[in-house]
Amino acid sequence: MLKNPSFRGSIFISYRRADSPGFVRALLSDMRNTFGSKQVFLDMEDIAAGSDFPNIIDEAVRNCELLLALIGPSWAELRDEFGQRRIENPNDFVRLELGAALECKIPIIPVLLENANMPKADELPDELKLLGTLQGITLTYDRWDDDIARLFAAIEKVTVEPQVARQYSAALAKLDRGHWQEALIEFEAITSIQPRYQDVPDRIKPLRALAKNLSRLGPRANRWQDLASRYPLILMVIVSLLPNASAAAFNYLFNMEVIVHPMARRGIIQAEHYFQVWAVLVNSIGFLAGIALFIIFARPVSQGLADLVNGRAVPQESLTFLRQRCLLLGQYVALISAFLWIVAGPIFPLMIGALEFRDYVFFIASLAMCGVFVATYPFLVVTWLCTHVFYPAFITPGSVAADDVATLTRIDSWRWRYLAMAGALPMLVLALGLLLGPSVGSRLATILLGIFGFVGFAGFISALWLFHEIQSDIVLLKEATLAYGTKLENQEKTSAD
Repeated sequence: MLKNPSFRGSIFISYRRADSPGFVRALLSDMRNTFGSKQVFLDMEDIAAGSDFPNIIDEAVRNCELLLALIGPSWAELRDEFGQRRIENPNDFVRLELGAALECKIPIIPVLLENANMPKADELPDELKLLGTLQGITLTYDRWDDDIARLFAAIEKVTVEPQVARQYSAALAKLDRGHWQEALIEFEAITSIQPRYQDVPDRIKPLRALAKNLSRLGPRANRWQDLASRYPLILMVIVSLLPNASAAAFNYLFNMEVIVHPMARRGIIQAEHYFQVWAVLVNSIGFLAGIALFIIFARPVSQGLADLVNGRAVPQESLTFLRQRCLLLGQYVALISAFLWIVAGPIFPLMIGALEFRDYVFFIASLAMCGVFVATYPFLVVTWLCTHVFYPAFITPGSVAADDVATLTRIDSWRWRYLAMAGALPMLVLALGLLLGPSVGSRLATILLGIFGFVGFAGFISALWLFHEIQSDIVLLKEATLAYGTKLENQEKTSAD
């Protein structure tokens, strides 16, 4: 009974236990590590007790691609209990193995252990005399690594299967270490030789899809992404400032029309002057503080990208930190923007004073609309830049941490909240126009509300696109994170899920 019933494409090791002490185990270990356990047949390992030993040996030899004949110093002279040389016995297993291989024209590589010599023709029975004409390869303990390398090179020249098996084993090992791109190269090489080798077709399909999809992410995907990765801090500051500057301009003009000008008509002459002074002061301090805070959070990511773009090595522990920080930048800029607007909000009523109830209503309404606007779009744009361009640069084989998928999941949940805010904005403007329209009393304020509502609606369309892009990126980055992680880390992630 066979432990491994499929020997086609395997390497058969023929040996005498009394003639090769220690060598068989050491050689078997190296061969299985290199070519895979299914590619090497050894009688004491692969035949179960109680089996028909001669028939199984004959089947294994006739179905293998290559036979290694281990020949020690006394290989030809070993004798049985009757004093007869074993090789002269027609039922000697080594003689049967070699005879079957020669009969089936299976390649044989003699492996000469230590100081052994190739047996001479007159030392061999007739059916084995061809063995004496073969070129042997020496295997010694002193030069083990060099001799093993020469032996394995000879094996791969004789037959394709061991080479493919070695590549397959190497590919699996690279997958376990997170080097899936190198594993894909190995699998591609295997398919060029044997398209249906083991489970390679099943393994290569998702890896090809992952490689194709990931090619659109990261700094090297195209020219603009390369440019963005070279100036990430400037780009993120600009895309965060634009919504804030637009909201500040709207808030200033709208409140000037619906609050300050009516105050002047009520006799509060200095209202416009105070409003202008405090608007300039608060916006200047707010914008500078917001930029400074965001730079503090984003600078490590910018510096890490610069190191990677310029070919400088980044420690693995730093990559873990940079991935986490990168994914959170969108949330940081949204919170910074919203916080500064909340802090700045009460300053205007306190400094101007003499506000009526309607003024507070208009002021709070405009503040709420602008707060939603400055939190939503910086988050969506900065998060998309991070998932689409910056974050993939920090993923390297074996570097992903167990909480990377968890952070991506958090970002995935946040985008729903910000999409809801983007959708609520034009509705909020419409509701404000309907409820407070008659009391606005300014054509310019009505136009400003219309413009803001249109911007909010157009922004929602953009938010839908960003929402979908971030979703696609997160799904792909989760898949990449699992592919880049080590086998142990992947098991931890699966257990956590």
